[in-house]
Amino acid sequence: METIETVDLKHRDCLVERFQQINLQISDYTFANVYLFRNISNYEFVTKECGLFVSGRNKQKQLYVMPLNDPRDCDLKTFNEILGQRDFFFPIPEGWLCYFPEDKFIISFDENESDYLYLTENMAGFKGKQYTRHRNHLNQFLSSYVPEGKLISENNYDDAMNVLREWQNNSIMSADKTDFEQCSEALQKFSMLALWGTIYYIDGKPAGFIIGEELNRETFCLYFAKASTSYNGIYEFMFNDTAKKLQSRYKYLNLEEDMGNKNLRRTKSSYGPELLLKKYRVSIK
Repeated sequence: METIETVDLKHRDCLVERFQQINLQISDYTFANVYLFRNISNYEFVTKECGLFVSGRNKQKQLYVMPLNDPRDCDLKTFNEILGQRDFFFPIPEGWLCYFPEDKFIISFDENESDYLYLTENMAGFKGKQYTRHRNHLNQFLSSYVPEGKLISENNYDDAMNVLREWQNNSIMSADKTDFEQCSEALQKFSMLALWGTIYYIDGKPAGFIIGEELNRETFCLYFAKASTSYNGIYEFMFNDTAKKLQSRYKYLNLEEDMGNKNLRRTKSSYGPELLLKKYRVSIK
């Protein structure tokens, strides 16, 4: 028997508990990510006798299942039952592949879906040749401006929304092609989703913000970074400042995937990722 529900805030406690138990560094395994992108990915909360799962749909209209259970506790019969009408398990970390023998499963991955993982201390220091350009932009920014950072809260929600609207107005894509709606909802439900972030002001005017949350005990995931392009170097400053704030608690920063966007890939690669976390697809032969 299978029960399917649209992912909602009422599922938060259950999903957060499951995500903490499986303790992965992959950005998809957080409640905020599932909830905010529930409409784009058609996420559903699936309850079966053999366990709990999240079902989604990718851009290619393929149906997949996010396991919320350690695969060591499942057998081939269970895997068959879970997939049913769905195409594959996703995203599966490399550490789980040993539980899917190649004689029974088909394993693949798409590089565009890999997460960018950075050492927090590297982002906080901007040391070495890798960061020369970013270091120069940061120094130019700090020589021109005196930014002030405040934790995002209901007290500065309107300021953050003003930044987001300006960012969207300057985008070459329409709001339905960007993450404007998801970021807007993240700000609206900031405390309910237990997010963390900083909004930055320059001369009293809101200029940019960063939003994220803890992925596991050693990794923090950054979901949204929005800023006014009129301040050259502000993105370098926000990433650097955020890393300084988080480096005492988290070894890694996850900046999610590039979705095949060449400009985004070039930007994320320029910050010197420690590694790309591959997200595997696993289907039954």
